[in-house]
Amino acid sequence: GCGTGNATGPGSHSADIAGYDTNKNWIQGAPSIFLDNAAPAINRSLDALACAVRSCCDQANLQVEEMARQVGMDMPGSNSCAGGTATAQAVMANENELCSRNIVQSAQSLLNQHAGTSTAKTEKHGVRLMVLSMEAFLDGGDEDNTGGFTDKQVKNLLKVCEIILKNPHLLHAPGPLYHMVSNVAILLCHLLNGMHANCSASAGSSSESGGGVEGVLFDEVMDSFMAVRKLLNLHRKCLPVRLRCHGIPKPNVGPFRKTMSPEAPFVDLGETLMCASRGCQGFVLMGCSPCVAAERAMSAAKAHARDGDNLDEDEFQRELGDLGDDFNLDDDTLFNILSRIVQN
Repeated sequence: GCGTGNATGPGSHSADIAGYDTNKNWIQGAPSIFLDNAAPAINRSLDALACAVRSCCDQANLQVEEMARQVGMDMPGSNSCAGGTATAQAVMANENELCSRNIVQSAQSLLNQHAGTSTAKTEKHGVRLMVLSMEAFLDGGDEDNTGGFTDKQVKNLLKVCEIILKNPHLLHAPGPLYHMVSNVAILLCHLLNGMHANCSASAGSSSESGGGVEGVLFDEVMDSFMAVRKLLNLHRKCLPVRLRCHGIPKPNVGPFRKTMSPEAPFVDLGETLMCASRGCQGFVLMGCSPCVAAERAMSAAKAHARDGDNLDEDEFQRELGDLGDDFNLDDDTLFNILSRIVQN
């Protein structure tokens, strides 16, 4: 079902095949295999995950295009005017079934169904890694929790690290697995920075609560991050520059660290060599996936609109107070103001 080199089709180059119009029907649009109830469960799960990844990429592209419009820049290849990609149109038409969170949950259910009925002894580690990564990426987080991460999110991030450390060959698999693991490591950086900041803020207090549990969690996250970072750096060196994901900086520890300031982040993400993908860049810049960033922006906009009337009233009262202060100025001050106005 894939168009290859012929008189009217694309050449044998992989970029030509991927960009061929006929093959794009399998890359964009509604997840036809997932929607086919007669298809095998593992195939439907993979198609669902592919649709979720495409949706996240669409969100990232829309965010970059929106920021570009705000500063007056023209972005080449913008899809906003054309109503978005075929995948975005399909998701908007069937939002309850195809939105990222719901379709990832469906993918997990299908994967569990396959594991329960399959006679094969080999576990689908790659698909399991994708499900756990997407669940962690789509978790909205908890601002009241340590580092802004929920317990389930931290558990999924650590489980992804365990899978990739036991199966490092998955980094060579086609698809987004390598980029997913890199973004998991970036989220671990944000988690470590949050825990380190909370520990530094409470260093002067006499409270002894939380030190044991948080210390154990910090050590476990630190060990997982360092191991995965080493694995990713080794794999990254073997790739062409255009295919490389983030170059992740090392923690600010040891006798040769760059700064001794206690306010410095544990891992300075400002030194990250960012991936060229817009979807991956959001993890470094905002500490969350594009879908979560879009939801937070929408929530902030609704809150701003809801509180707009109250803000307008407060601003009006401030202006009245400032106007009253202006009338209380002495004659010399008013004369100086009038002199500047006349000169201008």
